[in-house]
Amino acid sequence: MSVKRKKIVLIVDDKREIRSFIRAIIENNFEEYDLDILTAPSSDTALQMIEQRRGNIDIVSTNISRPGMDGVVFVHFVKFKYPHIKVLICSGSAKMSDLEELFEGKLADAYIRKPIREKDFINKVKNIFETQKLVRLSFPG
Repeated sequence: MSVKRKKIVLIVDDKREIRSFIRAIIENNFEEYDLDILTAPSSDTALQMIEQRRGNIDIVSTNISRPGMDGVVFVHFVKFKYPHIKVLICSGSAKMSDLEELFEGKLADAYIRKPIREKDFINKVKNIFETQKLVRLSFPG
């Protein structure tokens, strides 16, 4: 019987193609984990999903520029209530001042520039997974 570490990932981006692309990267490169991958097209939907799971999320991958609540405000909300959730910013249009604010405030854990290079994304997620203290185990049914 093999025991896998459970990881719960939330992908937030207003573009469906980006959400699908990131989901595929994670599904195809982290076989050593039992993955639960969630996606949300908006900050409001993502916050509802986090609340429904009572903050039981390991990592949030989020863009910055999107309609409604932008990624910077979203990250502030997430980290205020659930500081254990790791945040990976995926953006091609983030302002340097926004990124500095997020990193100086320890609100973001990693940043990757769009267009996303698969290898870079994998390395960032791997580093985050390896530094997490919380371990969930998944036992095959």
